[in-house]
Amino acid sequence: MAKRSYFHDIASVFSSNIFTLITNLLLVVLLTRILGPEHYGLYTAILVVPMLVVSFFQMGIRATTVYMIGSGKEDDNRIVSAVLTILLFTSILGMIFSGVAYFFVSTEGYTYMLIGMALLIIPMRLTTIYTGGIFLGKEEIPQANLMNWLTGSLVLIFATLFVLILKWALNGALLSLLLANFIVAVVAVVMLLRRFKVSISVKNPLLKGLIGMGVVYALSFLIIQLNYRLDVLLLKALSTPAEVGIYSLGVSVAELLWQIPLAISVVVMSRSANATDSRAMNSSTARLLRISLVFGLVISLFIVFLSPWVVPLVFGEKFRSSILIMQTILPGILMVIVFRILSGQLSGMGRPEVALKAFLPALVLNVVLNYLLIPGYGAIGSVMATNISYTIGSVTYLIAYSRISGMPVREILRFSQEDWVFLKRIRNKFSGVENNADPKSKSN
Repeated sequence: MAKRSYFHDIASVFSSNIFTLITNLLLVVLLTRILGPEHYGLYTAILVVPMLVVSFFQMGIRATTVYMIGSGKEDDNRIVSAVLTILLFTSILGMIFSGVAYFFVSTEGYTYMLIGMALLIIPMRLTTIYTGGIFLGKEEIPQANLMNWLTGSLVLIFATLFVLILKWALNGALLSLLLANFIVAVVAVVMLLRRFKVSISVKNPLLKGLIGMGVVYALSFLIIQLNYRLDVLLLKALSTPAEVGIYSLGVSVAELLWQIPLAISVVVMSRSANATDSRAMNSSTARLLRISLVFGLVISLFIVFLSPWVVPLVFGEKFRSSILIMQTILPGILMVIVFRILSGQLSGMGRPEVALKAFLPALVLNVVLNYLLIPGYGAIGSVMATNISYTIGSVTYLIAYSRISGMPVREILRFSQEDWVFLKRIRNKFSGVENNADPKSKSN
């Protein structure tokens, strides 16, 4: 079990996410300023295929590894060996699958070099995802954080060199992403090889168990990522690259709301895999959900009121149309917070099928609504489709979580006195005041 408190781990992941968020935001500013709406739209669209493929070919190994290591039923060396063996094969299959997929989507504006770099990103991303699951299973949050902030930092540094200074445009942007992910992947593998005895073998008896459970995780991750990213492909097919660029910027800024639940869900998943008291776990998850919604609502208000001034100043007048996008999509983004927090616990418990059942109908509706609304309303039509899809998927997941945990929906969402105590601890933490008088605060 982890010796650190929930608050310590969440603060650690959150600070890492915030740092990564800042570097990503600076990267977006850099790329939008230099590439403009049309080429930024092409940059966003070319990455949709490999990122969706990564979502599937990670095979749910990250979450499955967290569960298996956390349960303590198998030898860690054998688990790590199985994970790296699967990584080798999924990397090759992922690149092949993506190469084939590019024949079925619009590649107008792309060169073979751009597509090649996009394909090579796949094994690098899979490496960081797989290794991150190993560290989370061991409840080693700092090592998992490293995969995050180091990638963001390196992408920004390389983009500054290749895009801003050398003026390599789209080629520079893709090369920055590729090199950054390559370096982080090498660092992650070296860390594992120094610590575990690794043997790459198809005869590893754990392969079947990892893949068996991982397939369900993989399908659920793919469905969720399709809900998040399919709108970009549909916009590119039914609209213009410039419209894709406007939409992508608006959505990426609105998705800043997910940094808090992302930090919390990582910790909840790690703790759930090692938990023995399910009732206490349910109570903690529900509390963290309510607090995340409070923070999400506050940040939403800031985005609504500040975006008309900030967007033209930071990203340029060409992206003024993104303001309405980021304001309109906020209700859907807020709803996904519910899913992200609750899915952290159920994933750690080995229940990935819940996300699959909740978001598959939402995905079908998302596709249908995009086809109906994009021709007449453009990017705003895609936003409306996304809001409806996110809401239906998240509400369905909330109801499913309620049945599995035995907690009524009203109890999950109802604030308690302990929630305000936790919020007070956060305020004191950031103001430099520690509340040592409350023994409960040390354990939650």
